[in-house]
Amino acid sequence: MSKFQEVKIYYDQQIRGKLRGFVEGNPRIEGAWLTIKQWTPNNPERILEIGCGIGDISWRMSHCWPESEVVGLDISPKSIEIARKLFGSPRVSFVEGPLTEGILHGKFDLIVLLDVYEHIAIADRPILHEALRQLLSERGRLILAFPTPRKQANLKQYHPEEIQPVDEDINNVTILALAEQTETEVFLYQEVDIWHEGDYAHAVLGKRTDWLPAIRNYGFKQGIRGKIRDFVLGRERSIVTTRAKRLALLHQKLGPEYYSN
Repeated sequence: MSKFQEVKIYYDQQIRGKLRGFVEGNPRIEGAWLTIKQWTPNNPERILEIGCGIGDISWRMSHCWPESEVVGLDISPKSIEIARKLFGSPRVSFVEGPLTEGILHGKFDLIVLLDVYEHIAIADRPILHEALRQLLSERGRLILAFPTPRKQANLKQYHPEEIQPVDEDINNVTILALAEQTETEVFLYQEVDIWHEGDYAHAVLGKRTDWLPAIRNYGFKQGIRGKIRDFVLGRERSIVTTRAKRLALLHQKLGPEYYSN
């Protein structure tokens, strides 16, 4: 079995955990969402999520920027099947496969990779970087969230069963190389505290084409716990839903056997 097939099978087997995260909320996702909202360019016309899983973040972005076209990409056939059933719409589409030449067309103002970049083998990065360079618009932003090397070391020592088939360390030097090869600047590199101090990091890369006044937006002041509570209770204004409605949507589109209390 090739490494690619091994990875596809692995992600096909993670569906239940992804559905749980959608219904119940996930601190890692809520932390990344703060950075996405703060750093997305104004009025993005097209948004791409690489490694979209079951599509819940693509769906959330479509609510936050209702004039945007959102495309989700994932190598897991089962994830894409679920995403299309749950969240597919005229403005939200899902594509199965790796990011190879010709699979996507046009430019994107926002490209998001949440817990994806660390799962790209080092040998495969140049292909990804070139694809990102070609897909980013002139005002495009690239937003990444990933575990820090500290987090990876802890997993390898205490929870090796959670290490994925490809799980590389990502640090600020890695992100600088990504910026150079995608012809972007590093706007942000920040460690964040999700479950432990400095266990995750967020990076924002992009191109500056205008001289704009600063807008102060310190999104992390509320804290991850508060954002989870808002999401679960339906206070997140960009998501017209509550936990009960998310669960009802899942049962309506997929059937109650996929997830229950």
